[in-house]
Amino acid sequence: MVKEKTEGTIRQFCAFFALTVIVRRRNRSDRRYQNMKTIIMNFSGVYPEEDFYRQDSYEMMDFTRAEGVNCYCTCESEQDIKEKIREYGPFGIHFLDSGNYHYLSKLWMEMIDVPFSLLLFDNHTDMQESAFLGLLSCGSWVREALSSNPMLKSVCVVGPKEVDLRKDMPTEKVTWISGEELREGRMEKFGEFLKKDSCPLYLSVDKDILCRRDAVTNWDQGEVRLDSLISWIEEAAEARKCIGADICGENPPEGGFCENRELHINSQTNKRLKQVMAKVLVNFTNNSNSYQND
Repeated sequence: MVKEKTEGTIRQFCAFFALTVIVRRRNRSDRRYQNMKTIIMNFSGVYPEEDFYRQDSYEMMDFTRAEGVNCYCTCESEQDIKEKIREYGPFGIHFLDSGNYHYLSKLWMEMIDVPFSLLLFDNHTDMQESAFLGLLSCGSWVREALSSNPMLKSVCVVGPKEVDLRKDMPTEKVTWISGEELREGRMEKFGEFLKKDSCPLYLSVDKDILCRRDAVTNWDQGEVRLDSLISWIEEAAEARKCIGADICGENPPEGGFCENRELHINSQTNKRLKQVMAKVLVNFTNNSNSYQND
């Protein structure tokens, strides 16, 4: 009788322990999902005119009064932005306003504390030498990230013109797929990059890679359709885990005025990109031992 009671007690304890483990795992996953906020970094004032984010949880960060941030970022403003984004960590979806502020990707990536790779979709290389007193800029941030971030192991740039890629390419750590290759359907190097290692990806999209049917930006644009871009993001997520993402390429209002047609196009594209990014980032939390503390 004593033996049967003991065995029953042990079985109850084991069942309780197993249930506790399952609940704790679910809670950890839930916390990570909750931490995956959509962060809206509003510099130009364009985001309040769009509605792609309003039905979900989001955090609107107001930088409309910030100085020394348009295209170039002063050291003082860089430190201020770092302080304000630190509480969120790198995991999540970050909307960066127009391409003038694409350098913000570098600041988000600096919070990643595991080896990772950058997958960048952009009509420009963003790898130029800094042209103004060594300040961080929208045209130099990738080059600077490669030289200063020890966790950034490799970069794949998809979309720029071949002539720009050959001119700006700084290191063998970079794989590039030109706009010309995209038009011809030559994506072999994309697959090779994804298979090269198992480091998680940080995804960065400048909508100027897209044709004007799918985005209207303040920079010269490529010819990629949104469906193609989404398929490449999904392909990347099947091959590697995705640790965070950002999206830029808004068209700043001129004189405080935004055209309704442009707003609608960009808002719809942002909505679809947000949906696919949320899907691939949730897969990261569910299928990996995240670097985040539980």
